Amino acid sequence: MKKSIMLSTITACTLWLSGCQSVMDDPNTTVEERQTMGVVLSDVGLGDQSFSDAAMRGMGELRETGDWFVDYRELSETETYKVGFEELVEEGHDVIVGLGFACQEDLEAVAAEHPEQQFALIDGVSELPNVLNITFEEGEGSTLAGAVAGLETESDTIGFIGGMDIELIQKFEAGFERGAKAVNEDVEMLVDFSNDFASPELGRELAEKQIKAGADVLYAAAGLTGVGVLETAEKYGVKAIGVDSDQSMIAPDAVVTSMLKQVDLAIVEIAGRVTEKPFNEHVILGIEEGGVGLAPLRRIQWDEKETSEYESVERQLKEGTLK
Repeated sequence: MKKSIMLSTITACTLWLSGCQSVMDDPNTTVEERQTMGVVLSDVGLGDQSFSDAAMRGMGELRETGDWFVDYRELSETETYKVGFEELVEEGHDVIVGLGFACQEDLEAVAAEHPEQQFALIDGVSELPNVLNITFEEGEGSTLAGAVAGLETESDTIGFIGGMDIELIQKFEAGFERGAKAVNEDVEMLVDFSNDFASPELGRELAEKQIKAGADVLYAAAGLTGVGVLETAEKYGVKAIGVDSDQSMIAPDAVVTSMLKQVDLAIVEIAGRVTEKPFNEHVILGIEEGGVGLAPLRRIQWDEKETSEYESVERQLKEGTLK
């Protein structure tokens, strides 16, 4: 089913996330000479309160400029990423975007069959000449999250729950521990992997396990599974840190901040590079580029020493001097 972005950012996100269909928007007649983008969302799709929803904000931002028409596909409809990419190729978009490392194999298969079509991959790196690669410095953002956890823990035990034990998620894990130990040498970190990005129930089980083992600050890089982690942290009265988007609304009494992975910025970055040649660059978005960071801190009261310790970590990250 074809879906298009044609409402204001806030209205559009409200409709999509509530399951409503948007009104069809013809890019050829509604706005003259608009560029077009097709996006294949990550496996969980809209409503993940994380990665795909962040991408949707970027898509909405492009639409609001009046210069772009954006269409997208969800795995729940196409069943495979490849079908989604093939459908978007048939529509003739200026650029087609794959969201997340899981779609890389199918994106490359379709991109190889259509060498004149421009593609972009977010969270992966392809060697194909017609694929632009966008990755993030997740470790930098997670280091800031870890510094918050290291300062906030009272038990000197924090917990990390990853969606899968792969290199990408290990960057979150390593950064989180790095930041925590930078401000608290005594901290210990519990680590579990759910091997599932779409199971809040599994997230609840792993979070409860870590809380019972003494963890009083939890951080999950696990998509929708992480929602269960945040909810469980709130249930047990411990603190939590969200990921990708500001997730404070999920568990307002538990989430003290969120590690922001600005997927919306990546979408806009891709749009700005459509006319560039060659198109197979690797763009890395870190703290300096505004690609990662933290959401506002909530319910945190640091003294001058603690504030200075956090700011020191942040400064050293930007300078590249943090050990």
